[in-house]
Amino acid sequence: MKIGVIGGGLGGLSAALSLAASEHQVTIFEAESEFGGKAGNLEAAGYRFDTGPSLLTLPHVFDRLFNLTGVSREDYFSILPLDPITNYWFSDGTRYKSRPVPYFTDSLVDVFDVAKEEAERYLRYSRKIYDLTHEIFLESSLQQGKTFVSQAALRAYPQILSIDPLRSMHRANRDFFRDPRVVQFLDRFATYNGSNPYRAPATLNNIIWVEHGLGGWAVLGGIYQIVKAMLRRARELGIHLVSSCKIIDIRTDSHRRVRGLVDCQNTVHDFDAVVSDVDVSTLYHTILKNDLHKEYRRYQSLPSSSSGVVFFWGVNRDFPDLGLHNIFFSENYELEFQQIHSEGILPHDPTIYVNITSKVNPEDAPQGSENWFVLVNAPPHGTQNWNSEVNELRTRVLRKLSKTLGTTLSPHIEYESVLSPQDIMERTGSWRGALYGISSNSLSSAFMRHGNVSKQYRGLYLTGGSVHPGGGMPLVVLSGMIAAQQLLRRES
Repeated sequence: MKIGVIGGGLGGLSAALSLAASEHQVTIFEAESEFGGKAGNLEAAGYRFDTGPSLLTLPHVFDRLFNLTGVSREDYFSILPLDPITNYWFSDGTRYKSRPVPYFTDSLVDVFDVAKEEAERYLRYSRKIYDLTHEIFLESSLQQGKTFVSQAALRAYPQILSIDPLRSMHRANRDFFRDPRVVQFLDRFATYNGSNPYRAPATLNNIIWVEHGLGGWAVLGGIYQIVKAMLRRARELGIHLVSSCKIIDIRTDSHRRVRGLVDCQNTVHDFDAVVSDVDVSTLYHTILKNDLHKEYRRYQSLPSSSSGVVFFWGVNRDFPDLGLHNIFFSENYELEFQQIHSEGILPHDPTIYVNITSKVNPEDAPQGSENWFVLVNAPPHGTQNWNSEVNELRTRVLRKLSKTLGTTLSPHIEYESVLSPQDIMERTGSWRGALYGISSNSLSSAFMRHGNVSKQYRGLYLTGGSVHPGGGMPLVVLSGMIAAQQLLRRES
C-alpha cells in the first residue's frame, strides 16, 4: 500500500516506522522545516534547548517500536536512569529530591511527616492502578471489541474500583497523607496530561508509579535525539520525508473513502490510506473543513488541557543546587489550577518548572553557563494579549526564582526566547495551543478522547497527543503504533 502521513511529530513518525516495517510505501509530510512537532530543538547564542518534552518515561515503548523495525533502540539513542529524578522547592522552604524505587518511600519519610508504611501503601496503590489499566487504556485500541474481552480486561473487571475512578486525584492523595506538602507533590502529576488534580479522576495516580516505580530517564544529547533517531531509522526503511510542505486537503471519493492528499502547492498525492498526526480539532477545522462533523462539535464542547508559557534562558553562571529537573511550587495550588482551568488566566503565583539539560549534556551551554527551559502552566489560547501577559508573568517568575535561589537572576540572562500558547498553536497546529488535546478532568475522559480510526472517512487513521491514548512521549508513540495496527488490520 501507499500510505501518506500528515505531520512529522512523534506520533506520525511512530506510525510511519510501524507501517514501513510491514514493507508499505510511506511518505510523511511535515508543515515545518524540521520534524518532531512539540519535541523540537532550538539552538542560539551557543545554547541548545529541547522545546517540548523533557523527561523520558516508559522507555520500553521506544524499545518495542525500534524492535518492530528490526533494530535495537540502544543503537540509535542512549538513555540514563535518573536518581534523583526531580528537585522540589516548597513555599515554606522545604526542599525535597524525589528518588526512584527502591528509595522512593525512604525519600518521603526523610523529609515529610509520613510513616514508611503509609508511603509503601500508596506506592502499592499507584502500582495496582497501573497494572490494571496499562494494557487496556494505553496499549490497546478502544475501538476494537476484543480489547474489552482480553485477558487484561477480564482480570480488571472484578477490581474496577481499585483503579479509583470515583475520587479526584487530590481527594485520594489527601485521604492517604495528612502532610499537605506530600499531597501537593503527588497532585502535581495531573499536569503530565494538562489536567486539574482537584477534578481529574484518581486513576491518574498511576503516573506516580510510572515515574518512580518504572523510572525517569534522561536522553543523552537531549530529547531531540529521539526525533533524530526516528528520522534515521525512517530513512533506512525508505520512508519519504517531505518537510516545509503543508497539507491543505484530504481527497475523498463519493463514498467518503480517502484517496489522497493535496499540499499547499495544490499538488495531488495519491494514497491508499492516510494517517493524520495533526491535532484532531485542527484536522476537522483546517484540513477536512468540516465544522459540522459531530466529532468536531463534540470536541468543541469539551474543555481543553492546559497550555504553557516557556522561557528559554541562556544563563551565564552555574547553579550547583539545581538539577536536571526542578519544581518551585506555588503556595496555593488549588487557586493556581482554578485560575488556569476555570478562569482562563495565568496564575498569579505560578508553580515553575526549570529543566536544565546542560546538567547532563554539558555541550548544551557554554562552559560555566546553563540552558534554562522555564515552564509555567497556562490556559489555552483564547482572547488573551500574550505580549503584555507574558511580560508580567516574566516579572513574577524572576522575582520568585531570585528569592528562592538567593540571587538576582535577571543580570545573568544573556539569551532569551519565549513561547506563548498562541505561539504553540501556530507552530505545532495544536488546537488553542493545548498541549494534550482535551483535559482529563472527568471520569469519562478516557472514553471521550478521539479514537485512532475515523468513523466518518474510510482509510483515515489518527495519531498524536490529542487522540487515544493521550499526550506525553510514550503515549504518543503508542498512539502511532495503534493507528498503524488498525490500518493494517482494516485495509488488508
